[in-house]
Amino acid sequence: MEATTMQNSASNLQTQAYQQIKNNILRANYEPGQKISEKDIEADVGIGRTPVREALIHLRHDGLIDVIPQSGTFISLIDLHAAVAARFVRENIESKVVMEASNRISDEDALDFTEIMQQQKQQIKQQNVAGFFDTDEAFHRKFYEITDKRIVWDWLQSVNIHLNRFRWLRLKVAQLDWNMLEDQHTAILNAVKNHDIDEAGFLASRHLHLMLEEQQTLLDTFPEYFKQNEK
Repeated sequence: MEATTMQNSASNLQTQAYQQIKNNILRANYEPGQKISEKDIEADVGIGRTPVREALIHLRHDGLIDVIPQSGTFISLIDLHAAVAARFVRENIESKVVMEASNRISDEDALDFTEIMQQQKQQIKQQNVAGFFDTDEAFHRKFYEITDKRIVWDWLQSVNIHLNRFRWLRLKVAQLDWNMLEDQHTAILNAVKNHDIDEAGFLASRHLHLMLEEQQTLLDTFPEYFKQNEK
């Protein structure tokens, strides 16, 4: 019994370390290409050596950490090729999810969306990057919940790693307008509420296509953050 408790505690610490480090990477608190050390990470997350080491191994498997012999451990550069591929997958899946939601949205769901949109407006007003990103996630995730496809959303998170890193940087670029994202959310939601299936699918696809229109701006702003893929 005592051994099981200790194992559970160790597993929880590893999970906690993994989530904290991963969030720091996704949100560019640890910048792409930055050299890191286990000791510094331990101090940042306030968790001991073994859980941090195991978390870093996991993050290396995720493609978020690079270990270069005789050089050290580095935060991986953003793989734009992987981000674009993830966007393609998500666009094709999510447009269909949104179309299905147009047939299934309830009054209670509509109220949930209203609350999400109100929170999003507040984050825009405060220019809160973390808050806006979280409400953006909540908006999109809600469609998967409505259609009983939350497991699909969870699956997508495993392929969305570099896409989410890209999206996070997008919010840090002043000339890329947050209000445009909100306006697109509003248009998608109105189409869903009106049960306009084709329009909802079209708007969702256009919204997720936005990355392709903005990627050059991010490449120009943060050229050192992106992996140069061979063609």
